[in-house]
Amino acid sequence: MARKLIHGDISKNIEEFLETGIARMGNKGKQKANNTYTIQYEQEIYEFNQGELAPPVGFFASNYSRAIHKETAPHEYSLFLTTERSLEANQGGNFFISDYGIRIRGAENTLVAWQTRMFHRTSLARLDSIESYTGKRQVGLSIVSPNRLPKIWERYMNEGIDEEELKRELEEGEEEWE
Repeated sequence: MARKLIHGDISKNIEEFLETGIARMGNKGKQKANNTYTIQYEQEIYEFNQGELAPPVGFFASNYSRAIHKETAPHEYSLFLTTERSLEANQGGNFFISDYGIRIRGAENTLVAWQTRMFHRTSLARLDSIESYTGKRQVGLSIVSPNRLPKIWERYMNEGIDEEELKRELEEGEEEWE
């Protein structure tokens, strides 16, 4: 989906990372032979044609915010997609690319690509009180990979580390990507 919306150089950068042999997210046998992928959410069934499996790491978040930071990743660009937003336009939850001094106002169905090593942040939602938070949210997903992922994958493939050790290494220092 993102390929249709982002610049070809960004898509190429992420694809080159995926072509290194690292496994994409598994589909647990739900992808049909004709390359159609089907998921069920609540009572609805969604079918995606000609879809490829997702990159090996992705994050879903609700009402995410984080102070100015940057990551190092095995690909130059990262993406996020805001899938739902019930906050008003003036209630925060905006994305900032600090190196450029720009704000990308939070909005539903918005896809943003940025250079991962640039300083960026997501602002807090601005609400009158914690009670006013009820029913207000911003939900989305991002594609950004920890820099240590390729080395951990290589160890897994070459040294045969077990699944428990692999999980421990992936979870260790999750917030310390810089």
